[in-house]
Amino acid sequence: MRHLVTLLTVSLMLSPALRGQAAPAPAKKPADVRFSPDMLDKRIDPCTDFYAYACSKWQAQNPIPSDRPGWGRFNELQERGEYIVRDILEKASADRPGRSADEQKIGDYYATCMDESAIEKAGTKALDPDFQSIAALKSKDELPKEIVRLHREGADALFRFGSGSDFKNASQMIAELDQGGLGLPDRDYYFKDDPKSVQLRQAYADHVARMFQLLGDDATRAAVEAKVVMEIETGLAQGAYDQTTRRDPQKIYHKLSDQELAALNTAFNWTAYFEGVGAPRFDSLNVVEPEFIKNMQTVVSSHSLDDWRTYLRWHVVHANSQMLPAAFVNENFDFFGRTLQGTKELRPRWKRCVGFANDDLGEAVGQVYVRQTFGAEGKQRTLAMVAALEKALGEDIQSLPWMGEETKKQALVKLAAITNRIGYPDKWRDYSTLQIVRGDALGNSQRANQYDLQRRLNKIGKALDKRDWPYPPMTVNASYNPNQNNITFPAGILQPPFYDNQADDAMNFGGIGAVIGHELTHGFDDEGSQFDADGNLRDWWTSNDKKQFEERTSCTKNQYGSFVAVDDLKLNGKLTLGENTADNGGLRIAYMAMLNTLAGKEPPPVDGLTAQQRFFLGWANVWCQNRTDALARMLVTIDPHSPGKYRVNGTVSNMPEFREAYHCKPDAAMVNQNACRVW
Repeated sequence: MRHLVTLLTVSLMLSPALRGQAAPAPAKKPADVRFSPDMLDKRIDPCTDFYAYACSKWQAQNPIPSDRPGWGRFNELQERGEYIVRDILEKASADRPGRSADEQKIGDYYATCMDESAIEKAGTKALDPDFQSIAALKSKDELPKEIVRLHREGADALFRFGSGSDFKNASQMIAELDQGGLGLPDRDYYFKDDPKSVQLRQAYADHVARMFQLLGDDATRAAVEAKVVMEIETGLAQGAYDQTTRRDPQKIYHKLSDQELAALNTAFNWTAYFEGVGAPRFDSLNVVEPEFIKNMQTVVSSHSLDDWRTYLRWHVVHANSQMLPAAFVNENFDFFGRTLQGTKELRPRWKRCVGFANDDLGEAVGQVYVRQTFGAEGKQRTLAMVAALEKALGEDIQSLPWMGEETKKQALVKLAAITNRIGYPDKWRDYSTLQIVRGDALGNSQRANQYDLQRRLNKIGKALDKRDWPYPPMTVNASYNPNQNNITFPAGILQPPFYDNQADDAMNFGGIGAVIGHELTHGFDDEGSQFDADGNLRDWWTSNDKKQFEERTSCTKNQYGSFVAVDDLKLNGKLTLGENTADNGGLRIAYMAMLNTLAGKEPPPVDGLTAQQRFFLGWANVWCQNRTDALARMLVTIDPHSPGKYRVNGTVSNMPEFREAYHCKPDAAMVNQNACRVW
């Protein structure tokens, strides 16, 4: 299973929650995710709480499953995809003559992941080479070679290294060095002093100790080891950025020469690391957070070699726990699932293995998935809707009263340059160098990590290949990459409730249309607006227009920063600013595109609802969700997306078109008296 961080790419939703494993597949079939007017709670005035009007009945009928920390329309669609992929993998897992190379890989990977008895029998023996190598370290000067070993196997120890597009020369790929080495979701988890955060840190330390005990250490030694891990990770966190800071591209781009990197941290042999990890030669790289690398030297020097042996052992078992015996999986889930997110039970084993196969062999699985669910016709339908949204965004830019002509000209050039990746890649990934061995679950996972790291490192020094996708086609998500100026819409999301060929235009424009608009708007949010048409970090705004833009985004930041996420904890308006800007802009331009498509004709009501009303229901319908309080609390710190309630109510309250569609009074709760609008 790969652990990746992609700088800058902004997506529609948070990545799926941590996976667990449990019993055999249930007989339950995936739910029908199509919209029905029966879903509406007509006891609630849509002008008072539109989210409750559209989603409260769904929420009541869809409690959070025991193996999830949250459940929403996204999850329903994901579950449908999981059943499809399970069928693909089970058919491919039959060890029969004539299987293609990719069928062999995905089938053997899945069959091996599902073989719990073999995993129990293997125990932790496959980790012995790592533990022996760590124990044999003679000095801290040898840390680079050990970090190489762990990074290639997928462990997030000390820092992260990979490749990325150069922020100021977007057509070229360069090496990228980033913060890493933390077990908790964000650096703030190590420093917050409220009671819940203090309790959570103690629970994490207890979890680390129990994992050491599972490796055979006695309770006293394990407690000391956990203390060491906490001290080292807390030290590393002191030099790390939080999630809000990392949203600013100006703060995560520092192109340095290899000599300048060496000067930041003289004690670490960077040359030995880069050569050992398999990177091609380079003379400059993006050091995402120089202070982290500088602070890393202090942390390394302030701890003994024995402490570092302990830290590295922890990250070996932490990174590989999902392919170890059930005791390790259960303990991993107990903290990261139950304590951190409020999940009651582990996910079924088959769903866990489907997820791992998607992670490690996604495009091999995806080729079959696309043939069964999407195809060329689906791509053409989606491209037509993208064109309608791009046309509407262009009209919106041209009509903005606050933007000057010179900036409008640059914005339109950028809009015209956006490239669209729809459904599935034009060029499928080649897995021929990845060896999958039936019966070796842990080895398959580690070799997949090695394959993917090497694939990314091989890009260093080469031209950007925009055909390379960030995730497989069955993913239920979408994204915009400002450094590449492109949008990605995989086949997984181009289905009900987002796009439904049985629904009218109004529902589809409110669903997938607004999602497309959301991603296009990311090119012009507080982050994306700093990149030009070619994806380069360059200021293309006049000073006055930039001031006007910042005043409008400040309105959005303040509006969403007033919303309560859970208990007395409010949303971080700055962290969620880009997504909230994209929600508001995306819904507005989708509405414009719908009106353009209707061309002045008023369709007859459907189920007693006008086209305008159905448009807004199409938007609300995709954000119905339930979450545990623990998950809601965690996401306030790490998630740039607002909860579904505010993605709906916050957005529609800013639109006069909603007020008109539902005949809301001027003082209604869903009418923002200080309506925010950027795009």
